[in-house]
Amino acid sequence: MSINRRDVLLQFALAASGSVAARLVQAGALDGDELRRPVARSALSTSQRDMVAALADLIIPDTDTPGAGKAGVPAFIDHIVTTWYSPAERAIFITGLADLDADCTKRFGRGFGACSDAQRTVALSASEAVSIAFRNAEKNPAMGIQGEPDAKSPFFHKLKELTVLGYYTSEVGSTTELNYNHVPGRFDGDVDFEAIGGRQWSS
Repeated sequence: MSINRRDVLLQFALAASGSVAARLVQAGALDGDELRRPVARSALSTSQRDMVAALADLIIPDTDTPGAGKAGVPAFIDHIVTTWYSPAERAIFITGLADLDADCTKRFGRGFGACSDAQRTVALSASEAVSIAFRNAEKNPAMGIQGEPDAKSPFFHKLKELTVLGYYTSEVGSTTELNYNHVPGRFDGDVDFEAIGGRQWSS
């Protein structure tokens, strides 16, 4: 994943004023460490949790900074799906995992867990195409990110939303991927991006 792609993902997270982010902000739980601890009674099976961990690392892998796995994103996703999602949202997410696994079996003769990263990426791209088709059909480009929350949004959209939101609200994402300033100073509205190391600021 290039820095340009991470910039896009960051903007996705910063704009997350829709379904999941709004509910977490209202509850004051967005930065809670509890969201990155294992869930006592997960709605996901062990194989599904393993699948979520692999998918999160495909979206934000280790580069010069830690990826989604090291930021605790898989536990974050598990927590949200289990304890925050509505039954309808949870069903879409779990069905999406099953469909992705079935697609891998159909395409490659093996389940998601036995596929290579390259094969997983191909299958995930097909899932992304479903998400794009839904967005276009609904004529709502934001699909719950900048516009109205949409509980019906497809699996890939939910997965990406949770991965990016979980990453950039984690300690790893906000202090190593971003330039961290724990005591913000004066406002400077015109800063050369390269002069600050090519990274956004967090505080």
